[in-house]
Amino acid sequence: MATIKAPFGESQNITIAATGATAVTITNHDSGNQTIPTLTGNATLTVTATGVLAGALLSLRIKTTATETFTFAGAIIAPVVTGVAGKTWSQSFVFNGTNFYPAGAKIQVD
Repeated sequence: MATIKAPFGESQNITIAATGATAVTITNHDSGNQTIPTLTGNATLTVTATGVLAGALLSLRIKTTATETFTFAGAIIAPVVTGVAGKTWSQSFVFNGTNFYPAGAKIQVD
């Protein structure tokens, strides 16, 4: 049986480590982290895109305990985000066929 990808099937869930490096391969049109990590140190997300079409979406939500930095690498091009103590930020990205770029500025949600 074939895997049905979003938008007709489930979105791809990615898990982000609370500190250090996380590497993910995006293979779905709609991806994001369902569990919000609370950063305990600086973190880096390295993204690889495989079989993804232009227009694919990636949504991230991250909580910080202090002023941890979150750095993007690989197929995601965005400025480093510096957290605010006890706050959660959210940002969405759109794939252009080569890289994911921010769909807008990051937003503090609480």
